[in-house]
Amino acid sequence: MDGRTPQPAVPVSPDEADAAFTMLAGRRVLLGVSGGPDSVALMGLMTGWARRRGHALPAVAVVDHGLRPASADEAAFVVASAEALGLAAAILPWTGPKPASALQDNARRARYRLLAAHARAIGADMLVTAHTEDDQAETLMMRLASGSGLTGLAGMRQQTRSAGIAHARPALGWSKARLIATCRQHGWGWINDPSNADQRFARVRWRGILPVLAAEGLDAGRLGVLARRLAAADEALDEIAERALQACRIDATDPGWQLDFRRLAGYPSAIVMRALGRMLSPPGDQGTGGEDAITAEVGLRLQRLEACTEALLDALRAGRAVRRTLGGQVLSLDRDGLLGGRPEGPRRRGSAHAGKRNGDGGPDGVTHPVGQHPRRVPR
Repeated sequence: MDGRTPQPAVPVSPDEADAAFTMLAGRRVLLGVSGGPDSVALMGLMTGWARRRGHALPAVAVVDHGLRPASADEAAFVVASAEALGLAAAILPWTGPKPASALQDNARRARYRLLAAHARAIGADMLVTAHTEDDQAETLMMRLASGSGLTGLAGMRQQTRSAGIAHARPALGWSKARLIATCRQHGWGWINDPSNADQRFARVRWRGILPVLAAEGLDAGRLGVLARRLAAADEALDEIAERALQACRIDATDPGWQLDFRRLAGYPSAIVMRALGRMLSPPGDQGTGGEDAITAEVGLRLQRLEACTEALLDALRAGRAVRRTLGGQVLSLDRDGLLGGRPEGPRRRGSAHAGKRNGDGGPDGVTHPVGQHPRRVPR
């Protein structure tokens, strides 16, 4: 670093806002607002854009998680702030018992579920959230620590799907500091959520580490550039994998599928693995925008897919027929290189069936020659 005093953050200009919100043109938008400076600034900027450009005003919703005594008052503050801008707003309560563990993860899932349901109820076709450059940096580091692969390290995308609805993050290129400066410039008040400083949460702990990395040059801006470059590479590999699947797919009766795996194996192993991953994903599944998948389970799933791919390639080279279970499907490779997949049957519990609960006589993810009952493997 050059030791110069950091310059004050510059508010987001109307021209920048117009460029960022182009993806929202013609859409009926539901904006999720928490009351923090990021979402409050985005609400004000989007309102100004819609009025300048003649687009429909966004609807606003705030999720009241009910986790703190002040949450109801904070939700009311969001509604009042939205109505002051001339926007319709709703409070969405997260009702029922709250989980004792993985609280942030479960709260996030509940939030997207409630927002998506409300969007459908009011006829909105796009959900917008105020994830920033700083959020992207935190997500990238969390996924790196969890053992994520290229797709995870590409971070949150500007456009994806969450809980079955289109999801846009137009503020990903802006820092939190710039959005705070924007709020101050316009006199928009906001709420400081105390959970953002709670060291029990991994994201908060990473937030405290990032300034150390920034001092060495690895700031949120550079991590954001890295995420965009990785996203471009990820999309390119996805396109190649899809072409490979089209070339190797064999017509099969639903719910099963078949591939000419010998032909697929002619591609680099990374493409083979990605193609298998696509076959194992539910139809139309594009995830929840990425930020849901930030635990160690991400790395575990990737390891299983890598192990499955390598086992199938080894069997193909050896001319062996094998069966494998992964992702709720049973994969069967015959000696001629034909790979088939079908949904795994219901798992049967109890000691009498313990060795046959995955439809192939073996625990999930274990490969064995067809017809040979394997020894049980401890989990």
